Amino acid sequence: MRPEMREPTGPDFTHEWPLRVLEAARSTSSRLAHAVRADGDTWEERGAEPLARSGYARLDDLDTLLVRSMLREMERHQSAFMAATRDLWTDGWKHTGDRLDNWSRRWEYPYVWWNLLDQPPGRILDAGSGINFFPFFLDDAGWKVTCADLNASLASRFTRANAALGSSVAFRAASIESLPFADASFDAVDCISVLEHAPGRVQAMDEFARVLVPGGRLVITWDVSLSRDCDVKLEDVAVLLAELEKRFVPVYPVDLLRDSNLLTTERMLAGERWRLSWRDHPQPWRRWLSRLRHGDPVRTLAVMGTTWTKRD
Repeated sequence: MRPEMREPTGPDFTHEWPLRVLEAARSTSSRLAHAVRADGDTWEERGAEPLARSGYARLDDLDTLLVRSMLREMERHQSAFMAATRDLWTDGWKHTGDRLDNWSRRWEYPYVWWNLLDQPPGRILDAGSGINFFPFFLDDAGWKVTCADLNASLASRFTRANAALGSSVAFRAASIESLPFADASFDAVDCISVLEHAPGRVQAMDEFARVLVPGGRLVITWDVSLSRDCDVKLEDVAVLLAELEKRFVPVYPVDLLRDSNLLTTERMLAGERWRLSWRDHPQPWRRWLSRLRHGDPVRTLAVMGTTWTKRD
């Protein structure tokens, strides 16, 4: 039975609570992995299929039992992570501890987690990681996690987070197009909504293939510009997939169907605008200037997830 984890209130609350929650949750992902993999047919009927594929995210994926269960576990872990690392999340820092608020991340993180569950925990690279709960989530699940990001200032924040959490997530300041690791250093690589921002996407794929062991797992997601006013456009998707197939074997056939139920930024405008990354500046003159220079700040994006195995 899954341990009940409630936030203490009143005089019994102490700063130790986040660590106790994390300790109680350490085996959650492995138990869920066992449950969903041990009874595959039943879970397939209950909604495992949305994550066991390569293609566009769909809005109704988020309402399946599987994705809701995974998000519930991640929200619990993220809350404990933010409580233990509260001093990292200051108003002067451009990032927040909450990444599950984002329109696409609430699909991408379950997608990546699901497609690592059939792999024995080993050495994993989070390429273009930033800093958030997810590498520490994987660390709790038994993975030996290394994060790489261009932002060298993250090093001290990882040190402080590891000290607060009792974790051992490593960090290297590096570009994904030039990774400072030896060949075959990792059993898996995840890259979550980073490739679209990299000027050398093909070089990044070469680097992912180089640092992976033969047969290693690559789980990668990226945004797709449906409004064609930013990267990645559909032509770029075609190039990405063609280049990936030269280096990796797809775990699933890639489904490029863009049906009427895509998860997109435009769908968030109706009732969940707070999930969008683009937020208007609080000062009216800054909002006016931004719209004059850039037009509508909201770009119409979809998100795609793909899973691969390195060719032997």
